[in-house]
Amino acid sequence: MRMAEERLREEDLSPTVIAQELNVSVRTLHRSFTGTGESIMGYVRRRRLEQAREALLSGHGEVSVSEVAQRWHFADSSHFIRAFRVHFGLTPARVLHLNG
Repeated sequence: MRMAEERLREEDLSPTVIAQELNVSVRTLHRSFTGTGESIMGYVRRRRLEQAREALLSGHGEVSVSEVAQRWHFADSSHFIRAFRVHFGLTPARVLHLNG
């Protein structure tokens, strides 16, 4: 988790990259997440969403939803908006509006 956390901003972050960095197999990496209730990439996605939410809350309206989506490596704004809404129960634009 610490390795993934340190590399959240890297676009190519993947189980393979993390496993290579830790000098373990991808299978061992996946197995290490068995008891956590989420996969390694589920963890990465959740942490990126949480960081994106923080960026929206602390941006004081100076950052756009698409900029945040790009910064945290979501495929596109619509993918980011859907994932954000599922995780937090409201859209990123609503968070910006509530914070503004």
